[in-house]
Amino acid sequence: MNRFLVSLFLCLYIAGAQAQAPLRVLSYNILEGMVTDTTKGKEVFVQWVKQFNPDIVALQECNKFTQKTLEELAATWGHPYAVIVKENGYPTGLTSRYPITNIRKVNENMTHGFIMGNILDYNIVVLHLNPHKFRKRREEISNILANVEQTKDKRGWILMGDFNSNTAQDMARLDTNRIKVAHLNAVKKNPNIENLDNGNIDFEVQQRMLDAGFVDALFEHDRLERATGGKDIIRSTSRIDYIYLSKDLAKKLKTCHFIYDDFTAKYSDHRPVYMELKK
Repeated sequence: MNRFLVSLFLCLYIAGAQAQAPLRVLSYNILEGMVTDTTKGKEVFVQWVKQFNPDIVALQECNKFTQKTLEELAATWGHPYAVIVKENGYPTGLTSRYPITNIRKVNENMTHGFIMGNILDYNIVVLHLNPHKFRKRREEISNILANVEQTKDKRGWILMGDFNSNTAQDMARLDTNRIKVAHLNAVKKNPNIENLDNGNIDFEVQQRMLDAGFVDALFEHDRLERATGGKDIIRSTSRIDYIYLSKDLAKKLKTCHFIYDDFTAKYSDHRPVYMELKK
């Protein structure tokens, strides 16, 4: 067999293997630009990301990053494509192994802004909702869903990030008293904070996602695992980080879970969400 045929078969083999590999997605609020990683080039963070070999990374709190520096960071874990929603405050960011097209950066009427774009056949949204005002969060999720609806595309959606809100789907595990006390204590420190709706936990943001037909990937995978005798995947009694899928992608869900390890216990006040989708 000549060298050309060997190269051709090798290329076809690699292409076939990539086609069968799942889409790996990582969403993470990295705490003020991963301020806790003081190494040059965020080397500790980079090495942590590399072990998961993600195809798509959604970041929240890309503080002090610019488009250029986010591109440079993304390149260190093998992503030649990156987008930051703005270069001040608490921006959202998106990096990818594949080209990001049809990019929209929306900052108007948003606290931290959100990114919309296409990667392969997927419609991606990276968001970070207001942390202190439940009414503002409701406005922001309505803005995001209106932009999604405007595309007229019902399939291929992945919406992810820090929603800063609880879901009623977690009622069986939520420590509601602890959550309320935490919110009330926050008000004592800052009277402008308003996260409780007349003293009640606000579930409206998550309900609007569900009413729009999206599926909470982590909750869905946890439900499927429990149905087959598996363990509780969510573990958290008060999660605010989510990945939502359109119903067609929910059928391709392979896994979705929080990552608990030595790195995530130390470097951010959030736990990253990791998901795999069958292609």
